[in-house]
Amino acid sequence: MKQTGLVAGIVLVAFFTGCNKINQLADINVNIPYNTQVTVPQVDGDTVGFPLPPGGVAVSFPTIAIATNSQQYIAEYNTSTDKILNVDLQSLALQILSPANQNFNFLDSVEIYISTKSLPEMLVAYAYNIPKGQTSLNLTTEANVNLKTYFIQDTIIFRLNTHINAIPASGTQLNIASTFHLLANPLD
Repeated sequence: MKQTGLVAGIVLVAFFTGCNKINQLADINVNIPYNTQVTVPQVDGDTVGFPLPPGGVAVSFPTIAIATNSQQYIAEYNTSTDKILNVDLQSLALQILSPANQNFNFLDSVEIYISTKSLPEMLVAYAYNIPKGQTSLNLTTEANVNLKTYFIQDTIIFRLNTHINAIPASGTQLNIASTFHLLANPLD
């Protein structure tokens, strides 16, 4: 009788372990990239030969709305919003596109916030004490923040908050490259 119970226990453990492995195999793990270009806004008092105050100034960029295309991705991977387990920001980078001789020497720090029409603003990436001579920056992303409720909206709104120590070249263009990681499981 004890052997029957032992065998039944082993069979149950094997069954649940097998189901768990099958469930894990069904996980959808996909990186979703977004790229958008922005122009560095004009700084108040931006006059040739007019120096910035000692210590620099804070400059907020106008908000940048980006279509998430989340419903397209959900359909493409044959899942639904209730099957999405997690969406996190894997990476966020800034790159100067033009002018060719511009670098980030004008920038001391940058913080990037996201929001939607119905969800509050949240800090998702940042860089402080930016080294001189850089033309691209890989920002630190906030770890362990589930952005699912933001991602499933039609549009995510990015806002850059910066601190500058010099006036950048007029018309400086940046590329914002972000990658979100989607984890879903159609079996859950």
